[in-house]
Amino acid sequence: MWAILLVEDEAFVRETLRDTVEWERHGFYVVGEAGNGKEALTAILELKPDVVIADIVMPGMDGIELLKETRKAGIRSRFIMLTAMSDFEYARDALQYGAFNYLLKLSLNDEVLLENLARIKGELLEELSVASEALYPYFHRIWSGIRGTVAAADQDQTGTIAVTEKFHGLELEIYTILSGAVPAAAEKMNIQTEEYLLVQPFHEGGLTTFFCWGFGKKATCANRHKHILSIGMASGSSLSQLSQDWRSALNQLNRYWYGSMGGQVKERHELPPIAELEAELIRRFEVRDERQCTEVTALMWKSMEASSFSHVEVKILAAHLVHMLAMLAGRKSEYRQELDSAISHASLLVHVQQVIHKLIQQMKEEHVSFTDHPEVNRVIQYMLEHFKENIKIADLAKLVSINVDYLSTVFGKKTGLTPIAYLQNIRIEQAKRLLLHSKLNVEEIAFQTGFADDAYFIKVFKRMVGQTPSSFRRENNT
Repeated sequence: MWAILLVEDEAFVRETLRDTVEWERHGFYVVGEAGNGKEALTAILELKPDVVIADIVMPGMDGIELLKETRKAGIRSRFIMLTAMSDFEYARDALQYGAFNYLLKLSLNDEVLLENLARIKGELLEELSVASEALYPYFHRIWSGIRGTVAAADQDQTGTIAVTEKFHGLELEIYTILSGAVPAAAEKMNIQTEEYLLVQPFHEGGLTTFFCWGFGKKATCANRHKHILSIGMASGSSLSQLSQDWRSALNQLNRYWYGSMGGQVKERHELPPIAELEAELIRRFEVRDERQCTEVTALMWKSMEASSFSHVEVKILAAHLVHMLAMLAGRKSEYRQELDSAISHASLLVHVQQVIHKLIQQMKEEHVSFTDHPEVNRVIQYMLEHFKENIKIADLAKLVSINVDYLSTVFGKKTGLTPIAYLQNIRIEQAKRLLLHSKLNVEEIAFQTGFADDAYFIKVFKRMVGQTPSSFRRENNT
């Protein structure tokens, strides 16, 4: 509720003011009282009330001086001045120095006072709404910290909190939901916005968060969601503990992410560590073995669930894998939205496997022109999938059940190259990708692309590309 300070040198008038209005019913409460301007200034500096109802004429420091000193202190409390008919000049001065309004004591009643307070409340809510925009950069920094994309994201590096003091006296409830690519509506989460002063939606990474600000006493709202697995919640929070409570609300979604067994450690079947599985995935991807890539990613997902990864950690790893594989394929990583749209562990696995399928298909089709000859096409397909191996032309002829001479002849007619030259083209194109998008050294790349040794690899690469592998990497990575 908004805080009000009553300032009046006549105790009877002050008591009448205090008792004439049902303050809490209208969203206000009397935070304190003062009998003169000096006492009032001390109270204002300490309490920083939202509204000050003060008599203009008081002994010592009058209402006008009180208003001036309050403004000098940088406090923006709304002042409603009480005046008699004979004090009209004072009232005019009060308005000049920023008083909200002045009211005549003789005609003062609860209706008039409540009308003014309602207008003040409207202004305070508008100010709160404007100030709330300054919180979004803070939300984004915390979110980046949660996702692990920046360091020290929880720190208020740009003074966001300093300019939003209005929120320090408010209580915060945080609600999160796995909404996918489309932000969730407050109604879907059974959030009744009229119960709060302000509701701020935030949608990132396939998650929707609602920051609901109010004066507290929203236990019934919290109870409404307590047993719903699809919603994470933190009640009784504040701006100072927002980061911690937001993380807590997000972690509650792990139950929904993994399904009915969420949050429970399943029996492990000696699953390999994630790092080993990632290395295996890269090896299978480089040879375009989609079936093995599918099996390895499925194992990774089982391992993450068995290790109780949070849904945020799973999405971070998924984004890392897709980015890395896209680079190896020589493609831009343009799949973030697809990954963010996943709202379960199983659906994210499907998205990642679909991306791998697309990348492998693109790699297979890149720099390859299939012919109208089925045996030649089968040989080309085999080369694309097994270029790392020591392939001999006799092996290719055996694959399609024709003799070596005939294969060389028909392959040359259909492609313009011998089978071995065609295989070298595939290997060199893969080597280019690894030079540009990996940190492997030249010797490792030679091995990864099927060359017997790095000296022969460098010789073939220079003949086909016109420069050494090291020069190619240096010139194209600037």
